[in-house]
Amino acid sequence: MKRTALEVVDAMAESLNDNVREGQGAYWAEDMVWYGPGGIGTRRGLEEFGEYRSDFIRAFPDKHWEDTVQFGDGGDYVAAAGVQHATHAGDWLGIPATDRPVKLKYIDIWRAEDGFLKENWVMIDILDFLEQIGYDVAKILAFVGEKGPEFFAAFDPSGSAADS
Repeated sequence: MKRTALEVVDAMAESLNDNVREGQGAYWAEDMVWYGPGGIGTRRGLEEFGEYRSDFIRAFPDKHWEDTVQFGDGGDYVAAAGVQHATHAGDWLGIPATDRPVKLKYIDIWRAEDGFLKENWVMIDILDFLEQIGYDVAKILAFVGEKGPEFFAAFDPSGSAADS
């Protein structure tokens, strides 16, 4: 009997809460697509998804995913919103570890096909994460707003514009 999308999501969530990277082929189609938020981007296929998961697990090794709402109609789509409780113990998105406890808010929408997850659209509240680890997001946004896209195209992460 074909698994519903909700059954697959629940089983996959349990394995990811245990930080299991191996065996994700039991839940995801080999050619799955994970559409991550800005700054993270899209991952195509289990290998790319696994690489992202490894980076995430290194950054948040004690994370635990908790859906606050989840719904599916018994068909091919499931949606959920919730929070991942974690410690920011490793670098993530170029941001050095702070060892602070954080709550990463998320929204996920999954589409299943033939009993496997085929697509996943993900929203992570990265701005809220930055505030939790001590960044002044209003100042960051004001700085970004003062610069044109060309500034960031030439940006040198050491702290100066490469062509300035």
